[in-house]
Amino acid sequence: MTCVAVAAATFLLSVSVQASEGSRWSEGIGFYVGIDSQSVIASGTFAGLANPNANRLTLLLDHGNHYHGIGAYSYSGTAQAPVVQSTNANNRLPELYSRTDQASSALALKQGDGAMVGKWVSSVLPEGAPAADYSYLGMASVQSLDGLSSEADVLFHSSRDRWSADFNGVKVGLKLESASAGLKVANGNAMDIFGGGSVYELGSSKSFTFLPTFYVDQGAAAGVYSAQFSLVNLGTNNNVRQGGSYYIDFAVPTAPVPEPQTWALLGAGLLAIGMLQRRRKSA
Repeated sequence: MTCVAVAAATFLLSVSVQASEGSRWSEGIGFYVGIDSQSVIASGTFAGLANPNANRLTLLLDHGNHYHGIGAYSYSGTAQAPVVQSTNANNRLPELYSRTDQASSALALKQGDGAMVGKWVSSVLPEGAPAADYSYLGMASVQSLDGLSSEADVLFHSSRDRWSADFNGVKVGLKLESASAGLKVANGNAMDIFGGGSVYELGSSKSFTFLPTFYVDQGAAAGVYSAQFSLVNLGTNNNVRQGGSYYIDFAVPTAPVPEPQTWALLGAGLLAIGMLQRRRKSA
């Protein structure tokens, strides 16, 4: 194999690896917050118009060697009569294009343990599970990728450094715009970060890390539970503006019906208990 062929094969393998695993998945982080430095729409219906998302906080999904902007500001209407929208068509997680069943392909919740016993909770889903790539719900600043690794640098500098600009003087806040009844968000020792208000401070734009757990009580009805969020600037840099709205969808499963062998074991256990009780009485 020639040197050129080896280099090409190495590059393709690198891209393949980047596309299949996030830079900080091992830490539970699959999303980043940056600002959009593109001042003008580059292509499409609204090419040449001012970018309505410029200098706005933007939620970015780690897609290996590039980002997906989630719920960024956008235009609707026509180029002659554009209307600014505070979200866009790609504003749900998991992303709609990835869903085989649009109604139910949400992030599956599992039974909790420890402090979360008695609840259905979010977690990193096993590889190959539906929507597993979206289950790394931790968030961090894009600046955390700078110099982290060669793979992270590819992501950090993707789209011609559209998202790599510093945004000093910003404290990133997560604003809860709406949520299904019973759906709550925990972080660290705080079991309900929105219990005292609709905005939760994530931290400095250069250094924050946010590892949330979404949950509902285990008695919650089966179905899809959704929360709507946006990113806000709580700091002193007034040039950085609020981000667009996006949703996260979670699925509470229907309680499983015990299999026949489970019923048999249960019956045997009850029979054994009954016999033990009879022996104690006769004694």
